[in-house]
Amino acid sequence: MGTASGDDDRHVMHQGGGVNLSARRPFSEALRSGLAETFFPDDPFRGFGALPPKERAWGALKYFVPALEWVPQYGIDKFKFDLLAGITIASLAIPQGISYARLANLPPIIGLC
Repeated sequence: MGTASGDDDRHVMHQGGGVNLSARRPFSEALRSGLAETFFPDDPFRGFGALPPKERAWGALKYFVPALEWVPQYGIDKFKFDLLAGITIASLAIPQGISYARLANLPPIIGLC
């Protein structure tokens, strides 16, 4: 359904800063930028340049293992709530898994895997 206004709109998109699909990048550059966007979407290492190497390494490690950030503040009061949440989820998930296995005519142990 190409109308004159529709054709003009497409032309304006290319002229006015829309997505340029005609520009091609080398595969290696596209792969590198895609992987960087996938694994580091928020650029977490931006402020690390001025830090000493030991602090840079600790910051990078905390990015990949987030528990290192909150474990020092974790206490028994929070553990009680986590234990209650675990018991609640287990009391729901275990029977549900067994039931789904039975519905599929499989041994109940399969529902726990």
